[in-house]
Amino acid sequence: MGKARLLGENSVVSQPTQNKVGKLTGITQSALQGISMGSFDEMAGLAKGLYAKFAEGKDFNTAYNETVNAIRSDLKSFREQEPLYAYGSEIAGSIPTAVFGGARLAKKGLDAVKSAGLMGGFYGGFGTDSSDPLDIGIATTVGGLTGGTLQKVAPYATESAKKLIKRGVPVTVGDAVGGGLKRVEEAMTSVPFVGSAISGAKRRSKQAFDRTVYEEVLEPLKAIGVKPNEVVKGKTGNELYDAVETVVTKAYDDVVPTLKLPNRQSVQSKIDDAIYNSAETLDDNLEKVFFKDLEKIIYSKFDVDGNISGQAYKTAISQLRTKARKIGASQPTLFSDDLIGSYKNVEKTLIEILKETNPSQKTKLDAIDKSFKRLLPVERTVIQSEGGEFTADQVLRNIKKADTSLRNKDFARGKADMQPLVRAGQETIKQRLPNSGTADRSMLGSFALGGGLAIDPLTVGIGSGLTVPAYSPLGTNIVRRVITGYNPEVPKGLGNIGLAQVIGKGAPYYGGLLGSNAEDANFFGMNRR
Repeated sequence: MGKARLLGENSVVSQPTQNKVGKLTGITQSALQGISMGSFDEMAGLAKGLYAKFAEGKDFNTAYNETVNAIRSDLKSFREQEPLYAYGSEIAGSIPTAVFGGARLAKKGLDAVKSAGLMGGFYGGFGTDSSDPLDIGIATTVGGLTGGTLQKVAPYATESAKKLIKRGVPVTVGDAVGGGLKRVEEAMTSVPFVGSAISGAKRRSKQAFDRTVYEEVLEPLKAIGVKPNEVVKGKTGNELYDAVETVVTKAYDDVVPTLKLPNRQSVQSKIDDAIYNSAETLDDNLEKVFFKDLEKIIYSKFDVDGNISGQAYKTAISQLRTKARKIGASQPTLFSDDLIGSYKNVEKTLIEILKETNPSQKTKLDAIDKSFKRLLPVERTVIQSEGGEFTADQVLRNIKKADTSLRNKDFARGKADMQPLVRAGQETIKQRLPNSGTADRSMLGSFALGGGLAIDPLTVGIGSGLTVPAYSPLGTNIVRRVITGYNPEVPKGLGNIGLAQVIGKGAPYYGGLLGSNAEDANFFGMNRR
């Protein structure tokens, strides 16, 4: 504070003069205030007070108060002179501390929301200029609540959505973020004019997810030169299934002529050992059924000379898998797991015999076998669907049926083959709101665009003009990246910056800033100032 100059002999005007702060000084002080979570002025005052007392023999309190007041005055003046530099540098300074502090708190079991709340409260309590305990309490509370809330609503992409985005699925921003934004986006599909654009984007995302599932089916065949993305490109529904099934079948058909197929005499003992070892866990009745099935499935396919064709060998393996799958899908009994295991053990033996007989073809056989196993639950889903398109829920049900581990333990752990990818699709793309015509869908849709969209021509025009481009093939990815900041093409930390990061990473600062000025607010009709 200062005094004005004398203007003439009879007039003296006293007014505050603004403390002019240099840009470098202002930026430095603001950044340090951010790094220290609002406590730089107190830390500098403490250091100055200790130096004054022990090095200069002066009064600690005087030096402390002068330093704190001077820094606070500089900070306030710089915010008025250069708000962009002042707030920008303080936010930038607070982010490394927030990231480091959040990581440390995460190790102690606190999630991101609680960490942001704790740091926001710290920032607010130390950032306030008041020494009144009530003001400090209000600042801490407001800072904590605001920081935690902002972290909670920051529109980050979910981990499930990231898995799909990495695979090239054009997930919409609502599906990527989930929660309330997803519900609003789904509700807007019922809004005239703009709804068709959003529905179109969601359909493209769903069809891309289908292709990604089939790419996962074909992934093992990369080892023998198959390019999954080229096989599935541009295809949907039954056409997509047909293209993938053709590739898997052709891979086996191509390798069969090069295989040396086992003679019954050379493998009889191995097959018999597998059968009898598997049968040991079965009761007498199931054992008889088991032996009868294997006579038909395996031994009947050898000719009188003890030879077997490649197609017949392939059919035997397929029939064993089908048997195990049907038992797993039927009503479980006391011996279901044992019977499933018995068929699977014999199937495994047949495959190992083929690989041992053809060691040079082991890589190809492993790849074909894995792709074939992955195709089976998808194939069953396609048969149950209309037009060859399916939902993640449907595929997951058939992955569970195809899981032949004891009591579906692999599926229960989330580790069944292809389960993680399909689960990501279920958590991201699955519709959460009921179909059109429901009250909540209509209400959310109208609210999202300001209400009255269906009857106000101006609102229709503005809403359509903003929404339709945002959900175009190009706009879907751009909007999602701007909002969530997630871009798998950019290394982590080198460009993954969007609205989510601006809100989330800065949440402790925003909370602290609001909290530190809370005494100026009119709480219950009482201004704390």
